[in-house]
Amino acid sequence: MVNKYENVVDGANSEWNEAMFKMMRLHKIQTEINVVKMNPLSKYELTGQYNYVAWFNLLKNLYDEGKAKYKKVELEEVDTIREVADNIILKCPIHQTRVSSGYGGNKPTAVFNKEYWDILRKLLEVMETKIKLYNDKHGLSTKNTESMDGRSILR
Repeated sequence: MVNKYENVVDGANSEWNEAMFKMMRLHKIQTEINVVKMNPLSKYELTGQYNYVAWFNLLKNLYDEGKAKYKKVELEEVDTIREVADNIILKCPIHQTRVSSGYGGNKPTAVFNKEYWDILRKLLEVMETKIKLYNDKHGLSTKNTESMDGRSILR
């Protein structure tokens, strides 16, 4: 008996197109980025971290979705920015908890470091701009070219 499916799928090419799911993931990540950027110094309700940490993590997710298409120089550029931002988050905290003692006893107080925040905010903005630019350049956003027959995609 001959198997009618024999040699139909040889493994050389993917039989599954994940493009729609990738677009859904990218849309969800970008929506979350917009939410946390509205108030980056408050807490992110899903994780309890500050929104700027969530912003950074979401940018890493956005980058991970597209980096397979990036050129070496683009990867190096984003990786450098990511590394510096990561070091600031880990080693130069924007919010530090200090314990102050007084008549009511010891109580924790959050101290804000504006200098570190200004540096981190600028890095995150540059990182986001680069990632969105490269994702767009490599076809991971809305088409902005003409179709093969010369007609505009948007009519």
